[in-house]
Amino acid sequence: MQTITIDKVDTAMSKAISEIMENAAFMEALPVPGEQVFEPGESVFYTRLPIYKPFPAMVGLIMPVSMALNLAGAMMMREYTMEDDEFEILDVLGEMANMVAGSLLTHLLPELDSFELGLPECRVISDIESGKEWDHATEFQYDLEGTTFLTTWEGR
Repeated sequence: MQTITIDKVDTAMSKAISEIMENAAFMEALPVPGEQVFEPGESVFYTRLPIYKPFPAMVGLIMPVSMALNLAGAMMMREYTMEDDEFEILDVLGEMANMVAGSLLTHLLPELDSFELGLPECRVISDIESGKEWDHATEFQYDLEGTTFLTTWEGR
């Protein structure tokens, strides 16, 4: 099997994010260089999805709550609130992680015709500065309609 470099993951991740955001949410996501920019004390949704085959890896999505509400609303064509719809938002973000991981692997390893993904885990982190659970992962930063979000890759 070919060696997976971070440059290959970066290229494949950009294609996957662009594809999923445009097709599922009708929004344009653009890669942006630099450090993550979240407001101090801002709550974020952290969604991660394990990849089991063709090799072990982890894909993650990190976005502010406000973006998650807008994204879920665009995908499901209705308004969402944290008070009433948190569990449904978790489901939408879990499905988005599945779509991103599938698209990422398709762009990363086009010769592969199957792979095995685990179940997504999604939760709200109330303060991103108090400890990132993805410290060992490579971060890729994007802009979606003026709001920053991250994807992560931890693998071989």
